[in-house]
Amino acid sequence: MSDGFFLGGAVDSAGERTDDNVQYDSSDLTTHGVIVGMTGSGKTGLGVIFLEEALLEGIPTLVIDPKGDMTNLLLTFPDLLPADFEPWVDEAEARKDGKTVEEAAAATSELWKGGLESWGIAGDRIRELRDRAGFTIYTPGSEAGVPVNIVGSLRKPDGDFDANAEALRDEIQGFVSGLLGLTGIDADPISSREHILLSNIIEHAWRQGHDLDLASLLGFVQQPPMRKLGVFEVDTFFPEKDRT
Repeated sequence: MSDGFFLGGAVDSAGERTDDNVQYDSSDLTTHGVIVGMTGSGKTGLGVIFLEEALLEGIPTLVIDPKGDMTNLLLTFPDLLPADFEPWVDEAEARKDGKTVEEAAAATSELWKGGLESWGIAGDRIRELRDRAGFTIYTPGSEAGVPVNIVGSLRKPDGDFDANAEALRDEIQGFVSGLLGLTGIDADPISSREHILLSNIIEHAWRQGHDLDLASLLGFVQQPPMRKLGVFEVDTFFPEKDRT
């Protein structure tokens, strides 16, 4: 299984498995790829296999997974013991099948053992995957994994603003675009009143050496800390009634 990614076995015209393995040359993964198939055809399973094989080859992997399917990558149990599966057994599903949690875990253990052995995969390969890859689940807006602040930080930067003004304005632009995007506003940094006002509020605070958070930023939208935006009065450029 060293000649590229091991994806499974070939099948014949009758759909029966043959003795030929399907290997994928990882050097072909240079641009984009897509897995297409009907519902239930195994797209997620193939995706998990691709990722496991990539990790075994030492390829760093970032997985963006809105559905939560790919967290199964962390279920790596080299010994495949019933006790390994027990915490992940759905008690209600086990009861529906007329089994205790322990019995369902034992059945799952045997199912995995038999399935992996039929492909010549032993516990050593699972252990190799666990040893070679460090898994971290980041969960934006949740503490189920490692929490992530998807908006970004409004802490004032170190040093003089003018000394690094271009880079800091790029940072502000990215923050404001992301924040407005979360509220459903597709704002152009050059023409959008919302984008211009928020960007100027943040720059003003940072120039004054002040940190911000979302609460204070929203407060400054109601009562801006500066009187003008360029040559325009703030209330002329963006009337107060439109900012509420």
